Amino acid sequence: MAGFVIVVDMQRDFVKASGALPVPDAEAIVAPMQQWLAALDPQDTAGVLMTFDTHVPDVYVGSPEAEAFPIHCVRGTAGWETVLDPALIDPAIPVHVLEKGVFDMWAEPGIAVRPLGGGEGVDRDAFFARLAASGVRDVTVVGVAADYCVRWAADGLIARGFAVALPAALTRGIGQGIDAVAEDLQARGEVTLV
Repeated sequence: MAGFVIVVDMQRDFVKASGALPVPDAEAIVAPMQQWLAALDPQDTAGVLMTFDTHVPDVYVGSPEAEAFPIHCVRGTAGWETVLDPALIDPAIPVHVLEKGVFDMWAEPGIAVRPLGGGEGVDRDAFFARLAASGVRDVTVVGVAADYCVRWAADGLIARGFAVALPAALTRGIGQGIDAVAEDLQARGEVTLV
């Protein structure tokens, strides 16, 4: 059965050293991740979802996240854009986008998953329920930051009954690496560090 891929927040503000909130050593995973995505086989991959941390300055100022981190990933700025080229993913693999205003891609109500390039969105929870109903059980999660958005993406998948793979070579964290995150998550469900 085909698996699914979630690429978490591979945006300039997090990945580039000159970004507003750079994750240590994140630039080192760009080329390997791009190669890995380009090598995905449509027979084995039901789709790819790219998440985008998306902020609006007036809203961000009063948020709990603003207490810990400076403003970053403002929609429409260069810092919000992905460092990856989704066009290199096999065109037979559907690529989707999810924009989120908080660390946890599962926390905000009414979030939609949309096709890359535009089109009608599907409610996030309905999207993943359909994915599970289609027989997809395995989800690979890559990106930044391992100890924030990657952790919550994986935790939400586990809560929904998915088995999660976390490739160490394709993730980076701020204060904690993916190995420690995987160890914490293994108590909650099926998580494999690869």
